[in-house]
Amino acid sequence: MPEVGHVLVTGATGFVGSHLVDVLAARGTRIRALVRPSSDTRRLEGLGAELCRTGFDDARALREAVEGVDVVFHLAAATRATTEAEYERVNAGATEALVAAIRAADRPPRRLVYLSSLAAVGPSQNGRPVARDETPRPITAYGRTKLAGERIALAAANDVEVVVLRAPAVYGPRDRDLFIYFRLAARGFLPVPAGPDRLVQLIHAADLAEALVLGATAPGAAGVYHVAEPRPYAWREVARSIAAAVGRRAVEIPIPAGLVIASAAVSERIAALAGRATIFNREKARELLAAGWLCETESARAELGFEPRFELRQGLADTAAWYRANGWL
Repeated sequence: MPEVGHVLVTGATGFVGSHLVDVLAARGTRIRALVRPSSDTRRLEGLGAELCRTGFDDARALREAVEGVDVVFHLAAATRATTEAEYERVNAGATEALVAAIRAADRPPRRLVYLSSLAAVGPSQNGRPVARDETPRPITAYGRTKLAGERIALAAANDVEVVVLRAPAVYGPRDRDLFIYFRLAARGFLPVPAGPDRLVQLIHAADLAEALVLGATAPGAAGVYHVAEPRPYAWREVARSIAAAVGRRAVEIPIPAGLVIASAAVSERIAALAGRATIFNREKARELLAAGWLCETESARAELGFEPRFELRQGLADTAAWYRANGWL
């Protein structure tokens, strides 16, 4: 695989970002990380990363951050918020500021790799995977604002090479969102949406990190790619695999759609009273209850050379082992 050289990573202290910097550091890549002044950066410092402590609202500092690097990995995103305006400010606004900084740089990067989500294109219908050029139909504020970020990034293609990677649900060591299901499985039960099977594709964070590096290095890569384990799974299969990963035969509890939505509304209300956002809200319920989340992955295999290493059961076992080793389970 070609070397990446010198890179800037936004969102480097996040879940996926932490896996990306692991891969980059192992390759000897020079890492510059854009981080909030309040971020815990001890792990990045341990990897020898250069830190740029600034926000996306400081145009001069942002221009200095992109100056002279070969590739910008833009991973910073809002995955939970209380209003669409909050999602918009980060997922679209920060991308716009970053693109402006790239255009203003004296020594701009050669490529921008933007991490997006299947939420930007919307769910699959009738068991048919969505194509990379399909008309997007996002069903949540998160999806709409990630799509806006994609379009801002792609509009810069005359100034910088642009690669957009859309990922499905991501799991792996250090993930806190799917962790709740591991805890429930360890206690002997797992809720699953009732009704017809809803097929989904997933990706291990380590595989996504490799896909991001391929997005930065593959000659001629451009535009949108879907990166995921090709095989689809029903939510019931995912639940059983999580139970197997924690060594339990958990009881599956089918949850009717109405109860999923009501529970999400309660979770949202409790979080609002505490002055924070929650990952389990009515929009997340809408995603869980969608017909399916399937995507075409052949383009990423053919043009980026992406082949995931982890199939689901192996990846979930790896994740559970990390949780145990770090005292989470």
